[in-house]
Amino acid sequence: MATPPHLSPKLVVGVGSVALALVAAWATMATSGYPTNHALRSWPAVLVGRLRRELPRGDHLTAAWAAIAIWSVLVSGLHFGGVYYNVYTVLPWWDLLTHAMGGLGVAALLGATFRGPTLRSPFWVVPAVLAIGAGFEVYEFVFKTFWHHWTLGFYVVDTIIDLVVNTSGAGLFAVAATLYRRRSAVDERGSVGARSD
Repeated sequence: MATPPHLSPKLVVGVGSVALALVAAWATMATSGYPTNHALRSWPAVLVGRLRRELPRGDHLTAAWAAIAIWSVLVSGLHFGGVYYNVYTVLPWWDLLTHAMGGLGVAALLGATFRGPTLRSPFWVVPAVLAIGAGFEVYEFVFKTFWHHWTLGFYVVDTIIDLVVNTSGAGLFAVAATLYRRRSAVDERGSVGARSD
C-alpha cells in the first residue's frame, strides 16, 4: 500500500512551513515599525475602519486604496486565469510573477492599514509577508493536491522559491515606502524653509 502524500517524506514541507510561519511571525513582532498598539486579531477591524474613513474622502488616500483593490483583482485574475487556462505549466515564470505581485500587494495592504508605523519603519512588512506566505504554503499542503505527484526535491525547491519571491515583493514595497518617506521629509523641509524666507 502506498504512503499517503501527507505522511510521506513530503511532510517536511508542511512541518517546515508551519515552523517558518511561526518564526516569521515572531520576527515580525520583533521588527521596528510593527504596530504594537494593535493586537493581531484586531487587524481586520483596523482595516475596515480605515476603509470606512478614507474611501469617501476622494483624495490621495482614496486613490491609494483603489490602487490596492485594482492590484488585488489583477493578481487574482492572473492567478485564477493561470490555473484555469493551465498557464502555470506552459509558462514557468507565471508562478514567479503572481507570487511577486501577491507579496507586493499584501505588503501594500498591511502598509496602508498601519500607515503611521509603516512610514516610520516599513521593513516590518517583510517578515509579515513571509509569515503569511508560509501560512499559505501550509494551506496548500493540507488542502491542495497538485504537489502529490512532485518529487520531494522539486516540492522543497518550489516552496522555497515561492517564499523568496513573495518576500522580494514585500521588500520592494518596503524600499519604495522608505524612499517615499525620505522624499516627503525633504519636501516638508523645503516648504518649511520657503515659508520662513
